[in-house]
Amino acid sequence: FNSSKAESSEIAVETFSTSSGNSYTVLGVEEAGKTDIPETYFTKYEKEESLPVYLKYVLIKETVFVELKKRIRLCFFEHLEKWFAESLSNSSAFVAAKKEELNSELQLCLRLHQRRQGNIETNIYNVRAVELLLHKERLECHCAGVMEALKKERAEFLKFCDQQNNISKNLHSRICDMESVFLNAPMTEKLVSFSNSLHSELHNHLEVIQVSLRSYRNYLEEALGKLRDSNVDFLKACR
Repeated sequence: FNSSKAESSEIAVETFSTSSGNSYTVLGVEEAGKTDIPETYFTKYEKEESLPVYLKYVLIKETVFVELKKRIRLCFFEHLEKWFAESLSNSSAFVAAKKEELNSELQLCLRLHQRRQGNIETNIYNVRAVELLLHKERLECHCAGVMEALKKERAEFLKFCDQQNNISKNLHSRICDMESVFLNAPMTEKLVSFSNSLHSELHNHLEVIQVSLRSYRNYLEEALGKLRDSNVDFLKACR
């Protein structure tokens, strides 16, 4: 602040009240070395009687401006209080309406979700549960069929092994019989006969073994192929 300027302070000039009963205080500024007498530009005419005729009804007194300013100020504060009450009421009504609107939207969304939940339980969950139950039954039936087929193939394999063992035992028995004949026959005849018989028996034995192995292999490939095709069909049905 410049020290050359006059010091000033706020003072309460007047108090006025609105129609609603609220009171307001007007603060003025009092400067040092200065009076509150308003400055006038008609200092030449100190009295109304000294005015000329053409200015007598044109001059507006300072009190008129002061009174007009007070009336404007009062009307402004009256309007401000009314506007504040209306704004508060409108804001409260708007907030209440908005809350009701949001609550209605929320209730609508809740009802829609509840309806969707019922549709999901009826049209999706229950249907899928039935499908899974049927799939489980089909899977158990398929697995039981596969296990039964494998047990059958195991039994066929054990039967085939028994047949091969019997063929080997028969060969061993015939060779033993040939040995007794070989011991009682002459030396030359023994060697020729034993050699021819032995080659014949071995040849027959190998042919029987090869035929049986080939037959069993074809049978086993066909049976396992059926199981493989059955598994493929079941997996395609699951998809």
